[in-house]
Amino acid sequence: MKRENQTDARTSAVPAVLKNLLCASVVAALGAFAPAQATVLTFENVQNVVTSALKDGDTIYNTGDQFMDQHFLLQVQSSSTADAGEVGFVGAQIQSNNDFACLITACPADGDGAYYAGLNDGSVRITSTLANSWFRLQGLSFAFVAPVQGLVNFSYGRLILSGTTSANDKITNSFDFPGQNASGAFVFSDLAVDNAFSSAVLTSLTINACLFDGDVCQTDHQLTQNQAQFAVDNINLAEVPEPATIGLMLMGVAGLTAARRRKASNKGSN
Repeated sequence: MKRENQTDARTSAVPAVLKNLLCASVVAALGAFAPAQATVLTFENVQNVVTSALKDGDTIYNTGDQFMDQHFLLQVQSSSTADAGEVGFVGAQIQSNNDFACLITACPADGDGAYYAGLNDGSVRITSTLANSWFRLQGLSFAFVAPVQGLVNFSYGRLILSGTTSANDKITNSFDFPGQNASGAFVFSDLAVDNAFSSAVLTSLTINACLFDGDVCQTDHQLTQNQAQFAVDNINLAEVPEPATIGLMLMGVAGLTAARRRKASNKGSN
């Protein structure tokens, strides 16, 4: 009699264990569908990927240089049409209150601490270093970096966003730069990306600029001559789990559910 009671106790405990595992898996799977956690790239505490050409404290970037902002990797690139030897000074970390840096370029006004400047037709490519993690672009702050001071108030260029999606498709859009303030300085403004871009799940995002004559966006290096420049800050990226990860979670839930049903069916037939 004692052995039968022990057997019954063990048999009844199995569904309870499966139930607990099932609940845990459901919670995990639902967590994957929860609103993605946003990461904002503020450029306040970046870490350079140190090489023989790039030191830890460097703030000027050449083609191929890389740095980290939290767990996102940013790679600096020249214009695709630049000459082979034009690889220098295509990006910089700039503090809004750095008067010396603003002697070199016409720094935009209303900056929020540190920001990234794409200079001399340069671009920056952003990817996540987390495994099984893609992202959506939710918004950013941007401004035109004028090659010289004293320009009249006009939209001289556009910011270009180019993304590669999780389906390996390409998505591109461009946005007019904000104009000037009363003092004649170009200003930062928040960019609300359109629905098509904000809903796209990206594996990478490239940011660059073009000169704009009101009709055509020029990206040919021979025409732009290192004057397509931009500043970006507060890049809001919402991270998205890779669909394969979600699929594995749901397969686990389905497997546990089937096992529990088989156990209940076997028990009923006995």
